[in-house]
Amino acid sequence: MSQIHELETLFNNFDSLFDQLSTLQKEKMEAVHQDDLQRVDHCMQQEQALVLQLRGLQRQKDSLHEALGLSGVPLKKISEHLSPADRTLLAPSISRFQTAYQIYQSAAAASRALLESTLQEIDRQLAHMKKPASVAAPGAQGSFTDIKA
Repeated sequence: MSQIHELETLFNNFDSLFDQLSTLQKEKMEAVHQDDLQRVDHCMQQEQALVLQLRGLQRQKDSLHEALGLSGVPLKKISEHLSPADRTLLAPSISRFQTAYQIYQSAAAASRALLESTLQEIDRQLAHMKKPASVAAPGAQGSFTDIKA
């Protein structure tokens, strides 16, 4: 398989992974809205597994870029460094990759914002629950402060 075809496969793999991550972010937000902590936890575990796959793809990208003499070139700018024929061949894969990445970024930002606001609300409720109850004035009716054992 030529390196350009390997690059095309890599873009397609990134595209697929970002689609999975986007779907997972949406599922996680739905679980948060439903207060389903087990489902949120399950989504986070799946997300960790997908991030490990993402790291593997990143390593593949790095070694492939090195073989192509494109070390240090980000994926979104790689087409600028390809021949016109290779650029034409990879254009659909690059476009799908970029779209999938943008959708993922948007979904991840929305999910993060929802989780942060939910956690802030939980913190406020916990702080409210920890406030000491009003202490009755000494000698007030119903006060048991003078009871001795």
